Amino acid sequence: MDVKELKSFCMVVKLGSFSKASKALDLGQPAVSKHIQRLEAELGRPLLERGARPLKLTAAGSNLYRMAEPFIEGLAILDHNSSLAMSSPITVAVPHGFTGHVLPEAMRNLRGAIPSARLRVLSGTKEEIFELVQTGGADFAVAPDPGASRRFDFTPLYPSERILITPRDHPLVARPPASLYDVARYPLILPRFQTQTRALLESEFRRLQISYDIAVELDSIELLERYVELGLGLGVGLRGAAGMESWVRLGIVSLARFLPSEMIGVVRSRALPISQPATMLIAKLQELGRTGPAPVPVPRSRRR
Repeated sequence: MDVKELKSFCMVVKLGSFSKASKALDLGQPAVSKHIQRLEAELGRPLLERGARPLKLTAAGSNLYRMAEPFIEGLAILDHNSSLAMSSPITVAVPHGFTGHVLPEAMRNLRGAIPSARLRVLSGTKEEIFELVQTGGADFAVAPDPGASRRFDFTPLYPSERILITPRDHPLVARPPASLYDVARYPLILPRFQTQTRALLESEFRRLQISYDIAVELDSIELLERYVELGLGLGVGLRGAAGMESWVRLGIVSLARFLPSEMIGVVRSRALPISQPATMLIAKLQELGRTGPAPVPVPRSRRR
């Protein structure tokens, strides 16, 4: 994506007219129109509602302008150390239920270097967060690998296995399950939304013709862990998505023998520019990702 194209787009939106934008940029109107067309071709969706008077942005256009306008202005007046460069929040999309420790730790490191840095976290289904990244609604996502795609770049951070989340003194902590039949013997507490992990688990249950009982469905991963802690059932999730405090309060059992692991990483749009603060946060994530998820803390009662 060319900076000139973004400049044309931002000027058209700001002035509300192709002709006014072409005069302000000292370009012919056909050149400005061509810049907008190239942006739309790269994003694969319209940015402006054709024929609307006054000029009106589509949802994709609004997202692009929100992201591109401060970027274009910043090129002329800001260096990378300016506090103004951090005035807009870094928007990161994550899957539902993704708590994790790497993103908060990376943000803490960034704010240690630049106290004015701000973070906005949006959650959704896998499809929803990738849509946010593609349309500019998020600077990037921390999520499982989207697979081969011409729309996204994927930077791996660390592998993450599926885990069973139990009360700390649950029998399956001392004697891990020999099969998914052992898991299905207990009530399950699962996210209401259809995460990839839930879909895989239920698919395996159906394939093996295993009956299972979903005792509770919840919207919040924090509530899910609380219900597990109270002994109402067992949860299933990604190891890298669990918060570090979960390892101390709860039992964590690997399901890598039964369900595939995922590579967690940074998902970026190939068509959209990324702000310098977001680039710096990604660098912090990569630094932490090289070491992988922190080792599981061993509760005092289980130490020998």
